[in-house]
Amino acid sequence: MRRPLAALVAAAAVLGLAAAPAAAEAAGPAEPQLRSRYVTMPDGVRLAVDVHLPAGTRAGARLPTVLVTQRYWRAAVRIGEPGGAGAEARQWTARGYAYVVADLRGTGASFGTLTSELGADAIADSGPLSDWIAAQPWSNGRIGTTGISYGGDTAMLATSLGNHHITAAAPISYDFDPYEDLVRPGGVQIEPRIAPYALLLRILDQAGGTTCATDERTRKLCADTGLTGLQPRPVDGPDGPALLAAARAEHAGNANLVEMANTGVHRDYRDGPKSWTVGSVGERGEAVEAGRVPVLTSAGWLDAGTANGVLSQFTGLSNTQDVWIGPWNHGAHWLADPFHPARPLTAQERAENDRRVLDFFDRYVRGDARPDGRRQVHYYTFNEDVWRTTARWPVPGTHTRRFPLGEGGTLGARPDDRRTGSDPLRLDPTAGTGPLDRWNTNLTGDEVSYPDRAAVDAKLLSYTTVPLAADTRVTGNGTVTLDVTGLAGSARGALHVYLEDVAPDGRVTYLTEGQLALTDRAVADRRTNPDWRRLRTPRSYAARDAQEFPQGSAQRVTVDLQPVSVLFRSGDRIRLTVAAANPDSFQLLPADGRAEYRIGWGGARGSVLELPVVH
Repeated sequence: MRRPLAALVAAAAVLGLAAAPAAAEAAGPAEPQLRSRYVTMPDGVRLAVDVHLPAGTRAGARLPTVLVTQRYWRAAVRIGEPGGAGAEARQWTARGYAYVVADLRGTGASFGTLTSELGADAIADSGPLSDWIAAQPWSNGRIGTTGISYGGDTAMLATSLGNHHITAAAPISYDFDPYEDLVRPGGVQIEPRIAPYALLLRILDQAGGTTCATDERTRKLCADTGLTGLQPRPVDGPDGPALLAAARAEHAGNANLVEMANTGVHRDYRDGPKSWTVGSVGERGEAVEAGRVPVLTSAGWLDAGTANGVLSQFTGLSNTQDVWIGPWNHGAHWLADPFHPARPLTAQERAENDRRVLDFFDRYVRGDARPDGRRQVHYYTFNEDVWRTTARWPVPGTHTRRFPLGEGGTLGARPDDRRTGSDPLRLDPTAGTGPLDRWNTNLTGDEVSYPDRAAVDAKLLSYTTVPLAADTRVTGNGTVTLDVTGLAGSARGALHVYLEDVAPDGRVTYLTEGQLALTDRAVADRRTNPDWRRLRTPRSYAARDAQEFPQGSAQRVTVDLQPVSVLFRSGDRIRLTVAAANPDSFQLLPADGRAEYRIGWGGARGSVLELPVVH
């Protein structure tokens, strides 16, 4: 949890470009550049809002507005100090935009209680908040919603509200479906990652009275994140500190993310306002499409399931879209390419990412361009360092290539239906993906770094091709179908699979992965699969479809891989590694860490890796 608060604050700081002309001037006094105040929602809850205007803005100016709704405090200030405009506000206002950032209800200096993370009431607040902005004398009535991570989630969800003032959205590194793309991919909870993140939320909210000073664990977390000595910015005026204290007192009963993650085992979980589906963009697809808001979004191939999410957005929603999937960590501050060492992005690389958002908002928020229906995905290919653009996904020229698992750890050899067998797999509670994997960065903003996987693979069950005779480019969503016989401890077990590149010198490079709680293995009728899940195996993750895994009889189990684009070079080998646990990022299933399986190969039911190969 290294400096996540600082990373999240910095995540909102898009655009560092040359200033455009400030807002048109009219007679009258200049507006204050920063004003912090409360805006009352229809149910009476008051949200703390910072309004940043370009320097020298005159009465009667009509400004386009950037709106951010923030979970992690709209501004962190030293206790007793007012603080000023942050870098992100200065950068937007220098471009001639009003920049408005609000604390979500139940967080920061806003009143109310957060009844659920990404709950319906917090999402709905973007509607009246947009109406309030449009009614201000400095507004031109056009608003672009943006944000990174949680702020990206709320920015995208705001497009489902049908508010005509919202004319564009630019959610960055956001979670399209919180259940499948972050908290429980494949139905398996990212338990080791959730716990420290949830504790940080409770400190931010003072939920249950938790503060930096509660115990040694909270003191260390606050020191590591730079939170010690900080508080949300109070609103302006002599009553600001008292109002802040009153607002934060209402946060004591905020929802507990750990409790929800533990009790919300299935995707159809609902406990009053707590629900995984309320905060899912996929579940709001019809409303998002009806609003016709153009969307620019970006994600990193190795940032949790965010790439899977934006591809679901692209294939499942008809809105005008400009999608970028690159070699980035969460928030796009670090290069995250498994064939290169992790490093901070250069100033030029950051400026290129920023410029996309700026140009998009200039077209649809500053300007009055109408959505033109253009839909594009720009994607980067690992081990080739090349960007490509496509208007279709899967990309044209894609075909599915099958790599059967075989005897002796072989992969892709010509199958002999007369020869069958199986290999033992035992849960190893020490064989994980390391401290800086894709599931860590989504919650911390840390870099993504996978060491050579050769030593870990030696503990697991691997299947490897012969050296490739030609370069082979894989782009899209692969699947792994395994012939699995459950043995002791497997009734509530899980499987994890890894796609890897083996170089001629023996180095093993992680590329992507998939996981599945075996109780959620049931495959649904493809006709019932919603449009946003068309790239995923039809599966409900619903409680009604969950069944313990039978022991002693072979079962067909399909595991989806997270999407990737990679070039396997001639002479390299493709490897599939199968595990029964990833202790660094996922809960152990079963909890005692003891389970055994046999993975079958050969014959008509033999296990197979299927990859989208592009010619």
